[in-house]
Amino acid sequence: MSIFYSFSALRGLAMGIFSPIWILYLISKDYDFLQIGLMGAVLEIAKLIFEVPSGVFADRYGIKISIASSFFFSILTWAFFPFIDSAPICILAMIIWALSDSLISGSFETWMSRVAGEDRFGKEMMKNTQLLITFLIIGSIASGYLYSLNIYFPFLLVMVIYLLLFIWMSVFIKVPSVSETNHGDQNQHDSIKIIKESLKIIFNKKRVLLIVIAGFFTATAYDTISRYWQPFLSDLGFSEKSLGYIFALGGFTALVLLTLTIRFEKKIEKNPYLALTSLDSMGMVMTFLLSRAFRPLGIPCTAFLLAIEDIHHPIVTSYLNKFFPDSYKNTLFSLNSGVGAIGEILSGVIFGIISAAFGLSAMFVVVAVFLLIPIILYTIVPKIKDNDMKVQIEKSQQV
Repeated sequence: MSIFYSFSALRGLAMGIFSPIWILYLISKDYDFLQIGLMGAVLEIAKLIFEVPSGVFADRYGIKISIASSFFFSILTWAFFPFIDSAPICILAMIIWALSDSLISGSFETWMSRVAGEDRFGKEMMKNTQLLITFLIIGSIASGYLYSLNIYFPFLLVMVIYLLLFIWMSVFIKVPSVSETNHGDQNQHDSIKIIKESLKIIFNKKRVLLIVIAGFFTATAYDTISRYWQPFLSDLGFSEKSLGYIFALGGFTALVLLTLTIRFEKKIEKNPYLALTSLDSMGMVMTFLLSRAFRPLGIPCTAFLLAIEDIHHPIVTSYLNKFFPDSYKNTLFSLNSGVGAIGEILSGVIFGIISAAFGLSAMFVVVAVFLLIPIILYTIVPKIKDNDMKVQIEKSQQV
């Protein structure tokens, strides 16, 4: 598992460097809140377009090619960033960024599930997220300082990190293949079949469907928070360096919560709905408190909200992994991410308009209300009884 830890560390370092400052960089280039929201919408629309095809691509051509391509397009993304004064260049950077995210979305998890096995997957996923966040904290602490030295330097450093990852993945890494079944006889025309079978699994498994729908609402809410917390706290008087420290505190909060999650992993595996309900209930309360624009509450509320998504992801991924057959796993994870991308598109447009018309405080109140919907869905899911679709699919492939 050491290769996954190394990859997570480097990816966390890169994310820690760019995450606290890229919105501020757009503001420094005279983009207003609505324009930032629309650029975010472009990013998410592109993700939605690429998400499922990239999953099918990984299922057909291999995880190694998919992840290596993701690192290559990450290099291009941050190479374009110093030149986003022009709206067309900014749009192009968002599209390439979306392609990069889509190519690794699901592929990394599928690769890990093959190596770790289903029993260990959830715990290993959390450990990797824990390591990613540790290095994200390191990167975010340095981020504000690097940005104050030179606004372009953080993006150059991120390019170098992704270049190392690209070379490492392309030249030195071997990825285990999917188990041999009749699925191995597919030809190049079977992409539609992969999508149809994947959709059948989601729609026939109501528990999976409701968790995916809940993911739409949580993605919408938490993407809005991640997009607007920087200008919101900046308006409250926090400096650029302070924002980097707050982001680091969010990472530290996620690290503590993940440590607790790993400790109680078996209990969470038995009842993930309770864990998700608790997280989003706290998220709703913290978002409402943040909307009050009371400066002392800004730091703890923001730190907790930035941490929630990092805890959410491994719990949901571990839950869905139990229902996803290996031969369609990349596509199924991509479909789940695609639903989240639809929510993130709406967050860029709807909440961008709300923030421009009524201000960021009012927008955060609406976001808090939005989180009530997934909380309701989590109470419904445990009452549903489904057949084991994963077993049925895998048996049908072996016939």
